[in-house]
Amino acid sequence: MDRFLSHSLQPYTSVLLGYGFTSGCLLTVFFYGRWQFFCSVLFLLLVARYFKPFWLVLLGFIFAIFAVQVHYSLFYKQIDVKATDSQLVNVRGFVEKQLGRDYFQVQLTQISNHRIAKFRIVRANVSIPSPHHSSLIGTSFSASAKLKPYRSRSNFDNFNNELYAFTRHVQFKGRLSEVVLSEATSLGFTEVYRRWLWQRISHFKLGWLYYTLLSGDKSHISYEDKQTMQRLGLSHMLAISGLHVGIVYGLFFYSSKLLVFSVGFCFKVNKQQWDINGIHALTGLFGAGCYVLLSGFGVSALRAFTMLAVLVAAYVYAWRVANYRSLLFALCIVLFVDPFSLLNPGLYFSFIAVYAIFVIANSSTDSHLKSRGFVFKLLVLQLLLGVILAPLSSFYFYGVSLGAILTNLIFIPLLTFLMLPALLLVLVILWLNLDISWYHFFDLTVDWLLAQCINLFANSGWLETVPFTWPFLITFYLSMLLGVHFVLWRWLGAIPVLVGALSCALKPDIVWQIDVFDVGHGTSVLVSHHGQGVLYDLGAKYFNSFSLFERVVKPYLQKHQLRLSHVILSHSDQDHIGGLKELIDYSGYAPLEAFHNLDPHSHCNIKSITFNKLTIESLWPVQTMNSDNNNSCVLRITDGRFSVLLPGDIEHAAERALVEHYGEKLRSDILLVPHHGSKTSSSWALIQAVSPNIAILSRSFYSMWPLPHASVVERYNKQKIKLIDTATEGHIRVQISHSNLYLESARTLHPHWFL
Repeated sequence: MDRFLSHSLQPYTSVLLGYGFTSGCLLTVFFYGRWQFFCSVLFLLLVARYFKPFWLVLLGFIFAIFAVQVHYSLFYKQIDVKATDSQLVNVRGFVEKQLGRDYFQVQLTQISNHRIAKFRIVRANVSIPSPHHSSLIGTSFSASAKLKPYRSRSNFDNFNNELYAFTRHVQFKGRLSEVVLSEATSLGFTEVYRRWLWQRISHFKLGWLYYTLLSGDKSHISYEDKQTMQRLGLSHMLAISGLHVGIVYGLFFYSSKLLVFSVGFCFKVNKQQWDINGIHALTGLFGAGCYVLLSGFGVSALRAFTMLAVLVAAYVYAWRVANYRSLLFALCIVLFVDPFSLLNPGLYFSFIAVYAIFVIANSSTDSHLKSRGFVFKLLVLQLLLGVILAPLSSFYFYGVSLGAILTNLIFIPLLTFLMLPALLLVLVILWLNLDISWYHFFDLTVDWLLAQCINLFANSGWLETVPFTWPFLITFYLSMLLGVHFVLWRWLGAIPVLVGALSCALKPDIVWQIDVFDVGHGTSVLVSHHGQGVLYDLGAKYFNSFSLFERVVKPYLQKHQLRLSHVILSHSDQDHIGGLKELIDYSGYAPLEAFHNLDPHSHCNIKSITFNKLTIESLWPVQTMNSDNNNSCVLRITDGRFSVLLPGDIEHAAERALVEHYGEKLRSDILLVPHHGSKTSSSWALIQAVSPNIAILSRSFYSMWPLPHASVVERYNKQKIKLIDTATEGHIRVQISHSNLYLESARTLHPHWFL
């Protein structure tokens, strides 16, 4: 490899450009802030420590910024579409897949008079009128559309649908009308292959697993199966990676050897005139390339294939190649193909796992492990890999699989020597249109093994962890990097740890916390203190199945290991109690006892209770009024120094009565804006009585109502009250110490310049 680089470029230029490119991507795509900038610059300086001259590293860094901007402009930049209720746009495209009963993902080829370039992918999630639902997949269409830029709710420690949609090139959502279908289909080769494959293997018990292994597509894996594989530590089996690519390479390599041996044996061919081993290696590379092509060029698959190509080229041309440089070269290729793959967690798992294997292999060459048995080495390797990847698993999945060592000892050999070879044979037999009933026995055996592992490890083998911020993740891996590669200065590895410890020590001591979830048009507020929580409202429930409590609030409670002590329901509107069934399934009726006497449809009791060191007091309704909104439960929570007022959907009449009854007792630092900012609420009397420093508005970004009303915003502005909005800020969190309030929101804490 060094000889090749010295002849084609200046010595180590491509390595330097690769390092600079990587650090530049980290800076421009993912990191955005002082801490992030510091880490990127530190990484750049560490690279400069190894490679000279420094200007080449800097050149790579600048090239990275340029490459990211160009890539964004060509492939990801939002197309401007102006559509209102009265003005539609004409679109053309084809249907890719069905997301729900009347909801589809389509790829657009034309919007109004703007034809989308063939190299661009622009998708939209749209509803299509019911008469058109039969056999739509792959069908071209023209239609009128009301499109809006894709936007979703943004909550701390929750899956970021908006970011995922960005990586999938989903730019819009909306509705199609006046749909005209065409007989022509526009599916590419990969999609045609995947549809053909699923039709033929979906009847197997583990058809979803076989389909994923042969196509790289995870769309047929249920959420429950994904969770199960994650808890078993087998998620890597679902991503086409080095293991899968290596197996396919080996199969083609040895098949080539067998074929050449058979031909030579039968026909007495003189094989000395050819580089037979080179031919075998190239045949294996060709087979692996076909497999990666069918799998859709995922991040881990592309990394594995690039490294394999480098190693095969090094073998064929007798280059000297170092493991770390081949890994670096693969990383640069992946980032050059798509810099935004940095948003894919699979990239970090894939590259860190391979890097860890290299580190472990290099460090154990001369150790006593070399003389130990193969199984013992595998156990040690799996254990060390588990430790190294544990912070990454905790960061993304909020837990670590403890049973991964044993499950991988079972399934990795099974995948290597039986499952994947058998599936490739099945693929050939299916292509020849022959019978594959013989595979049912194998299917039942693998299903039985997986069921036994689930019974043993799915629950007891999963260690849940509390969410933490990314600087802790960077600290761990930066310390490991410094400790491994700076042999004489290993003490440098302690610097990130000391910086991280100092940062934690300087953080204020948070006593209690208020979380206003981003639940769209609705309300859900959690007040937590010492591992216990008080929940005010549950958010909405859509189509009698999509519960915001189940999708947003419940996962947050579980990830932060909070016990739900009390639940207060303001009133019976569906945007406030939509997740009632899911709440009862999760915690039973016990949290409703104090304020609702176990009856969730009753007005709240007027009472005051002590919750740890907080006082929770319900203030309203002291009298029943003729409006459900005006009978909302008004709650005030205080620690004696700071307080929050949660008024539900009360309107002017209830606000006047509340002010008359309590007066200055309503004074609070934080106010949840009544009735989502409607003009029927937030009267002068209430705002002046509460006199908050912060007013929080809970509403939907795309709303059919004009919320917040201009007159309401004007009243808060005139009082110089800081007004923040879940529609624009996402999940809003207020952390309260003994002496101060600390405000943060999901969209501003984790900003992405490209969204």
